[in-house]
Amino acid sequence: MTEPQIDDLFHQCSWCGNTIQEEEDYYGFGAKASNDVNLEDKAGQFVSLKLSLIEKTVVALVPSELGAPELDGHDLVFITCSEDCASSLKEALDLERDVFHDEQE
Repeated sequence: MTEPQIDDLFHQCSWCGNTIQEEEDYYGFGAKASNDVNLEDKAGQFVSLKLSLIEKTVVALVPSELGAPELDGHDLVFITCSEDCASSLKEALDLERDVFHDEQE
């Protein structure tokens, strides 16, 4: 991935895909990856996540320092353009997690 592509992802809403301008507010939140997912080789990179239930792919940043105290145990960081997009993305991630968790039991 090139530097311009990486910069674009830092300014793109993970949920709706809209560009977030430099002067605009952005909303971010962290998520914990499943215990069976190893992201160490992806540290500092963006990864795509397929949300199967809604047939949508979203992008998340894997922090360069996994386990850093300021990340509060989160393995993934999502960037969104609004509280509405953050809320919608959280709901979709929770639904995927709940369905996947139910299938594992």
